Amino acid sequence: MGLPFANEGSEGSEGSEGSEGSEGSEGSEASRYSGIGAYAGARLSPMLANALLTTGGELARSYFGDISNPDTTISLLDPNVALGRWSRAVRAQLYTFELVSGLTFSGTPPGPATLAAGGWPGITLQRPSYETGTQPGNLEAALQGVLDMAALRADRLNEILTQVAVPYSFFAMLLNLQPGRHRRTYELMATALILSGIAVMKFKQHFRVRRPADHSPLIQPVILTPSHGSYPAGHSTQGNILVKVLTALVDSKLGSNTAFQLQRLADRISANRVVAGVHFEEDMSAGAALGQELGTRFLNLARTTTTPTTALQWLWTQAAAEWA
Repeated sequence: MGLPFANEGSEGSEGSEGSEGSEGSEGSEASRYSGIGAYAGARLSPMLANALLTTGGELARSYFGDISNPDTTISLLDPNVALGRWSRAVRAQLYTFELVSGLTFSGTPPGPATLAAGGWPGITLQRPSYETGTQPGNLEAALQGVLDMAALRADRLNEILTQVAVPYSFFAMLLNLQPGRHRRTYELMATALILSGIAVMKFKQHFRVRRPADHSPLIQPVILTPSHGSYPAGHSTQGNILVKVLTALVDSKLGSNTAFQLQRLADRISANRVVAGVHFEEDMSAGAALGQELGTRFLNLARTTTTPTTALQWLWTQAAAEWA
């Protein structure tokens, strides 16, 4: 399972896991056609398939007839053992099922919309003020805010460009995340982003708000405007769900500044989207509120101090052990 983040050019898509995605990389050119990647079907290698066929045939040649001495165990695998065996892609499907089960979305456009679930009061978002109230004054003021933030583009351009892709490096910098040592933490983060991606796109579709550059040629974004609604902001939603989840997971084990620094990072990544010219400032505040509430929902489902009984609880327990 990759590590999706809120890059809105490909929002909801699964991104790379930094160096974790290179686990099992095979190095030499020859190994591309004979290594485990080719065996798993990631690459087409008729040569390897034929070599396995002839090798297997030779090894089993003396065993024609009935199979001998098989393992006859047929009991169910322990569920937590099974989760450790399954691939990340399979676990992601199990996590997604648990995350969306029980969610309800209500509201009639262009009015407010509410996302909730049993035991979780959820969150209600209103249509942004730059599309309501006194017009064209409200919209013009919001556009002016985007233009004012453009003054920071020269200073933040590297951040803007690198945060279009999966910005896990920024969280890794802050928390000293390492792919091998914190592999379940990465998976937990990716899973939280599944929930935020689903939720934010549902709200975006409900409100169907135009982007700043749809209103004025003066905006001139420095990155391609994403092909979905502006409100609420995906980067802000996803950054804030990570703040909530990672604060609970790390539990100040890196010091009392951890939560504060996580929030500052999420705020800066969010603000960079306004600086880039692809969001209004109000999109960010709505995304932050949504992300925080989704973080509460996620923790309610995943966090446990007892033996895990769900896939999400299994993942939480595994990730928490990396910070013990």
